Amino acid sequence: MKKSILIVEDIHSIREAIMDLLSTKFNVFGAEHFEEAVWYLTNEKIDLTITDIRLPGKSGIDLVTLIQREFPHILYALMTAYNINEYIKYAKDLHIWNIIPKYSFLDIHLIEVMVEKLLSNDIFGIEKYFTGDFKVYNQNINSEFEDAPNNGIIYKQIKSDQDRSILCGKISKNLIQLGAPKAIQQVLEELTSNAMIRAPRTHEGEYKYQFEIPSHDMVVPLDNIQLMPDDYFLIGYGATESTIFIVVRDQFGSLRKEEILHRLDRHISIDESTGFPKGLEDSHGRGLYICREISDQLIFNIEAGVCTETIAMINREGRTGFKSLSIYEVDPKQKTNP
Repeated sequence: MKKSILIVEDIHSIREAIMDLLSTKFNVFGAEHFEEAVWYLTNEKIDLTITDIRLPGKSGIDLVTLIQREFPHILYALMTAYNINEYIKYAKDLHIWNIIPKYSFLDIHLIEVMVEKLLSNDIFGIEKYFTGDFKVYNQNINSEFEDAPNNGIIYKQIKSDQDRSILCGKISKNLIQLGAPKAIQQVLEELTSNAMIRAPRTHEGEYKYQFEIPSHDMVVPLDNIQLMPDDYFLIGYGATESTIFIVVRDQFGSLRKEEILHRLDRHISIDESTGFPKGLEDSHGRGLYICREISDQLIFNIEAGVCTETIAMINREGRTGFKSLSIYEVDPKQKTNP
């Protein structure tokens, strides 16, 4: 049976474009404002609601609040033509994990991917974001560095801090030659450092390769880390005609949606007493914020206790507009009872 989606958008052309895009695979309904959306939620079996934040009358955030209270079985996501950073605090407080920009119809495919990931519970894999003959090369993960493939991604395994340092240096040089900004090196360093140091946990939830000082919100990594085999992780890199990307995938799934939004909010929100971001002196979380600022898209895919996959994508033709908030987590209930 087809899933049903409600699109709430007051601009007719945008609403119709999204509905046309999704109608081949889903039952799609359209609403122009809050009251009309409530009618559909009450009278139709809706699986997912995608709503603009700014609507005539009550807002999309008001609609999400209603869904959470009255229709808890319905999934939801937001979209906006404005700076998504302005809504990170709302996202944190209301547990909103996906806000997508609508600055360009060239990126409307992101909406299609978002819908399929949310409704299918099949969230992993950068290949979902590309069509045609995009290829995944993961047969030689233990071989030496290779240049980024054209229209594909190649994966390499990292076993130690030395491996990480050498491979990050070679990957960044290769991707810069393909048009990535020099700051791509920092994205690589931050994402691989998180996978190596913060992701591995014991069965008791303790860090394996760093010390935590909770009273100071600090973590101190060990020197010259040599990972145990169960802690090895993958780094993927590649390019298409339009996009350069990095994928880091660990075997723990210890990152939490709430932690991502907490850290982003800390670095976006300004402390009125100092004029600086609240998280300026935090010992961690700054790297996540920086990676999001450098990347055009930063996407988190999480299955608790199994895997965290972080995808950073950079447009080869320059900045495309505001950044999405893209956090996906496998629902164990859906996984066991599809």
